[in-house]
Amino acid sequence: MLQVHEDQTNHSTDVFTASVLQAASPIVLALMECDPGLREEAVNLFKQLRSNELDENDRVATLALLAEILFPNADDNGIPGLDLDEAESLAKQISAEAKSVLQRLDEEEVVFADRLRAVMKQKNITQQELADKLEIHQSAVAMMLQRKCRPQKLTVARMAKALGVTPGELWPLVAAK
Repeated sequence: MLQVHEDQTNHSTDVFTASVLQAASPIVLALMECDPGLREEAVNLFKQLRSNELDENDRVATLALLAEILFPNADDNGIPGLDLDEAESLAKQISAEAKSVLQRLDEEEVVFADRLRAVMKQKNITQQELADKLEIHQSAVAMMLQRKCRPQKLTVARMAKALGVTPGELWPLVAAK
């Protein structure tokens, strides 16, 4: 009787493992099709997810970014990617709460970009040098400074550490949360 139960358990485990691997196959194939830079970014995002250090909002944002990297949307001109301004505009139309949250985030983002720029100037560090310390592309730093992308809390913390400041010195209200 014990042998039959063990066989059923092993079979269930095998079926579950096969199902998981089958479900993961489109993700693995999409990852392999990415250009090397995006593949590296996606792997780093997977590592962040595995770390269990993300709060629910960062987890959702990380999953959305992974989905965009692996399965990019295309706009009316066939250009891949989700336009942040368009997405936020739609969210503001759909939800008054989203409008309020996005307005606050926009204000915080302005402060972050100004503070980051000031700390980099004070520390005499270039975008490329900061990017090298963070193991990201210089264009990612430039996009944050130009407010074309919003960094996750983990990225702000990594930047702060690389610059020798606290996260609250870069992003407003970090210490209060």
